[in-house]
Amino acid sequence: MAAEERDVFGVALVTGGARGIGFEVVRQLAQQGMMVIVGARNLDKASIAAEELSGDGLDVRAGTIDVADGDSVGELADWVAGEFGRLDVLVNNAAAFADWSETASGADLEDSRAVLDTDLFGTWRVCQAFWPWPGRASTAAS
Repeated sequence: MAAEERDVFGVALVTGGARGIGFEVVRQLAQQGMMVIVGARNLDKASIAAEELSGDGLDVRAGTIDVADGDSVGELADWVAGEFGRLDVLVNNAAAFADWSETASGADLEDSRAVLDTDLFGTWRVCQAFWPWPGRASTAAS
């Protein structure tokens, strides 16, 4: 059933939504009447967060997304398209963290690449996967 048929105010996705700031963003969007997808790499963690908020009467669903993995991003984008037909709000909250004690001359470049793949390219990848909407032209970029 399309979101329009469910009388949903809007459909939102929050990456990194299972804990911390992302969890609170999910809560507040849902309190405003949106159906919110808790995006997390681990479906069990996303499900626990969604169940907690659903227990408060909020319309929250769990979704698996690893922003550093194009296939994962594409699968969630396809699910959202099939389930709701639209995405009204995208909050790119997922992040990886650098070791801020490192210096440029001694930084582990593989660790730095992983941070960039999540924080820069991951955010970009998610935006590509959900844009343009509706009628996305293709799945997520790798």
